[in-house]
Amino acid sequence: MAFPYNLKVVVSGKQVEVYKYKKNIWRDFERTLPSVLKTDNNIQYDASLLQTADEQLKRQQKTQFSINRTRTEIRRLVNSNPQLTKFLTLTFAENITDLKDANYVFNQFVKRISYRYSDFEYLAVPEFQQRGAVHYHLLCNLPFIEQEAIAQMWGQGFIKINRLNNVTNVGAYVCKYLSKDMFDERTFGKKKFFRSQTLKAPVEILGWLATLFEKKYLTTSTPVYERTFQSDWTGEVNYRSYSLDSFPLVNGVLNKSQLIRPV
Repeated sequence: MAFPYNLKVVVSGKQVEVYKYKKNIWRDFERTLPSVLKTDNNIQYDASLLQTADEQLKRQQKTQFSINRTRTEIRRLVNSNPQLTKFLTLTFAENITDLKDANYVFNQFVKRISYRYSDFEYLAVPEFQQRGAVHYHLLCNLPFIEQEAIAQMWGQGFIKINRLNNVTNVGAYVCKYLSKDMFDERTFGKKKFFRSQTLKAPVEILGWLATLFEKKYLTTSTPVYERTFQSDWTGEVNYRSYSLDSFPLVNGVLNKSQLIRPV
């Protein structure tokens, strides 16, 4: 059932994002992409050229939308799971360039390490090195373990593991680190990242409950970032982000409305 709202709050661990829309947004309402080319009826155009340009622009818009959505999803997942404190890089000694083959090897590694550490959780992003070989960056919750032990379980090449220290917004830090290479055209049409199914999801709050949340938890807080932008889909949007010292969803707030659900 479709319903309107003009305020959305997304809580990812200690990170809170607020979207204030100038006009009402309809949730669960089917929408179409905006027209990217407008023509003047008094001018003659080459239809084939218009179609080609239109399709190319739509592909570019779709690609950029996918990139932004993936970055946002990764950032929110990371911030919702503060137990992911280790940054692990896995490489191949051989020049393995086929992503399907590399992903199979990676999944076998996850099975081995999960057998040894039953509570192992991770979020992993495959990338390509300059030589064309696949490698993986992971955020995970491994306890202290010698690097050589991980290398033996990986069994494919060099590995490196570090602990993330003194990073307030880990999700933003990780996305900035990965943003240069993670959207290689060789990954188009394939999974951009892998994750444990047990990871906590960010929480989305809409409408009147978002207003209650804002008044209760954000009135005395100063946003760490704020901007107003124009969206082709939602119109003018005021965006604010906050970093809170403690998780604010308490006192039964999560149970007050069906509008709250995992993102």
